[in-house]
Amino acid sequence: MKYYERQHTMNEFIEIKGARVHNLKNIDLRIPRGKLTVITGVSGSGKSSLAFDTLYEEGKCRYLMFSGTQFMVDAAPTFDQITGLAPTVAVEQRIIRQSNPRSTVGTRSKIGNMLAVLFATYGKRDPNYDDGLSLSIDMFLRNSPKGMCVKCLGNGNVYSIDEDKIFSDGRTQLKDLLVERLLYRGGARKRLDEFCSYHGLTVTQPIHTLSNEQLLALKYGDHGKTSFQGVIPWLLNGFKYGEISGRQNGILSEAYGKKEPCNKCGGAGLGEQAMHTTIAGKTITDLENMYIKDLNDFLTKEKSELFGMTLINEIILKLDCMIDVGLHHLSLSRPVPTLSGGEIQRLFLASSIIAQMDSIIFIFDEPTIGLHEIEKAKLIQIIQNLVNRGNTVIAVEHDENFMRAADYIIDLGPDAGIYGGHRIFQGSFDDFTTCELSRTAPYLADQRKLQVKTTYSKINQEKMLTIENACLHNLRHLTVQIPLGVMVGIAGVSGSGKSSFISGTLVPKLKEFLTITDEDEETVFLSDVRVSGIEHIKKCFVIDQKPIGRSSTSCPATYTGIFDRIRKMFASTSDSIERGYGVGLFSLNSEGGCRQCKGDRVIRYHVGFGNYIEQNCDACGGTGFIEGAMEITIEGKNIRQILEMSVSEAIDFFGNEESAAYDKNICHILLTLERVGLGYIKLGQQTPTISGGESQRIKLAKELGKQSGKDRLYILDEPTTGLSFSDSEKLIKLMLELTENGNSVIVTEHDPAVLSNCDYIIELGPGGGSDGGFIIAIGSPEQLKRNEKSIIGRYLR
Repeated sequence: MKYYERQHTMNEFIEIKGARVHNLKNIDLRIPRGKLTVITGVSGSGKSSLAFDTLYEEGKCRYLMFSGTQFMVDAAPTFDQITGLAPTVAVEQRIIRQSNPRSTVGTRSKIGNMLAVLFATYGKRDPNYDDGLSLSIDMFLRNSPKGMCVKCLGNGNVYSIDEDKIFSDGRTQLKDLLVERLLYRGGARKRLDEFCSYHGLTVTQPIHTLSNEQLLALKYGDHGKTSFQGVIPWLLNGFKYGEISGRQNGILSEAYGKKEPCNKCGGAGLGEQAMHTTIAGKTITDLENMYIKDLNDFLTKEKSELFGMTLINEIILKLDCMIDVGLHHLSLSRPVPTLSGGEIQRLFLASSIIAQMDSIIFIFDEPTIGLHEIEKAKLIQIIQNLVNRGNTVIAVEHDENFMRAADYIIDLGPDAGIYGGHRIFQGSFDDFTTCELSRTAPYLADQRKLQVKTTYSKINQEKMLTIENACLHNLRHLTVQIPLGVMVGIAGVSGSGKSSFISGTLVPKLKEFLTITDEDEETVFLSDVRVSGIEHIKKCFVIDQKPIGRSSTSCPATYTGIFDRIRKMFASTSDSIERGYGVGLFSLNSEGGCRQCKGDRVIRYHVGFGNYIEQNCDACGGTGFIEGAMEITIEGKNIRQILEMSVSEAIDFFGNEESAAYDKNICHILLTLERVGLGYIKLGQQTPTISGGESQRIKLAKELGKQSGKDRLYILDEPTTGLSFSDSEKLIKLMLELTENGNSVIVTEHDPAVLSNCDYIIELGPGGGSDGGFIIAIGSPEQLKRNEKSIIGRYLR
């Protein structure tokens, strides 16, 4: 065979040899190019390690090598060889957390720029605001000096400090005034010490003991008598004076910032020229705030009256693409960071289709997340069209229909964590169904089926939660009764109003009467909405998919509280006592954190084009801890080795009653994490690497680990995200146990298996955006199966 022919044959496949990152066990794989390949397996089996940490990272490194960057890092190899790799792009669920906070659907898809061109060319100006200068594109762009509002600088909102939140508790000591004691660190600490010394105060003094004059000086400064500028000016000018880092500023803004619409631009973020220029009676802000489907209808209706048919047709074509991938319910003004993991992937998919890319390897992380069963078929067809154009698509996915549509299946496992990482199968779907070692194949071959209840709990008409006049976003002034003491499913297509009803209406109303455990500290008051029946609920837990921590050093161990016990255990060893080590030495955020990398374990280098290369910190060897902390051991394990344990491994370590590491409380929480399908996750796994679905199950485990009793309400948002069939089965069983013990569960979900196990379903629709917001069906799964108006009913089991 000639060399050229031999190369051509090799390039029909991406060949991977010896992949060994994370839990991958030195595996060899072949992935066909120009095909749709699905990587499946139980949660934690190594799917993301293969797709993102191996294929995508290597594709990115090869791109950087030839892109002119001057910075390359020699890292430990995570594979022996990869051949046949083309330019690779990928979107993970967690990518949303890295998005520019001012990025919107319009800017990401470039449709916003096209509207700016349309208005600059064909806009009709209000004569009262015509300054005689020609309209230009940048007048309609919020990030442009000519287009932004001069007051809010294009943000649409103005920010101030909520003083009441800072000074409301008079018992607070001066050094503890701000979250994470951020006022008493670095240069600010020295200035606060100077302030206290000058005014005869101590940093441990409660603020209620200060005189009015001293309190005013603390808040706003003492007119230069000391170098301390005052708490409020210090917060407002933090970036300017360089005393508040980006991460700290984000924490402080979230805790004490007050955001209000700019009164000059009305929240539009644009200057006067843009605000008073219209097309068919609508400003650019009006169009950007429409649902994409409505914007498409509007431009289609008005295009015959407008000039620039080519430009408008191009905009409509792109909007059609956004609708096809299931984003009809979004608006162009919607900030990208507020999108779900599934939505951002479909936005990326639409952008790729709009760009008409080919010969690319696309890697997706569960693209069907957040989609109703009826919407998945269209998405599958779109991805297949992407393949037909000459691209290769690799998707980490659990959806049955998506797997059936794939040209090639790769199954990893057989189980999670250290028990996973093996190649169980590679080949066609039909052959996969006969794979005996797979945990997934038996469900596809109907040899094993998800549990579906056959009898439903009786609805107690005297224990109902009633919501009246729910009218947020597209909700049509709904009055809905939610039965308590049972499992209630909230169903509907994307944009039908599910989140507006539960997260946007019910949860804020419950907050007015109950102390709710959730991650959102912002309280929204809805004066027009009435809720009754709250007296039947003792406690409420909102378990969503938001990150479990703000900093990169946050991890499951810190979030669940077990790390506090572990640190105390290390500080109690004879070696620690002899050396005078306290608990802080075993904390990454305190004296135990490496001085070079601040406990992050890596140093990040920007290499251009928005890309970063990470290199293990030389100072700590990638542990994040100083040397003294690493020298202390329990049962032969140092603090980093314990954080590197999976939950399942840690159960064995802390569960041995004969061991010095035995701790009943730690074991209880770890066993709960294992019950929610997280036995594979590492105790010290950093927050940015944890998906939304994993975050939610960690929160659920934390609450279940410390709560008992009945009459509690658990509100969950798509808890099966990222779960295989077998893992979903465990979670369903856990939710049923909650109701059997006298609690209530409200679960927003698309998965027919979960909804089939509900006692009662409330379905919104019939469509999304302006076509949604109605209740189209209520009742048991059996009743919805017989209801002709129900859309989900035809998919229930």
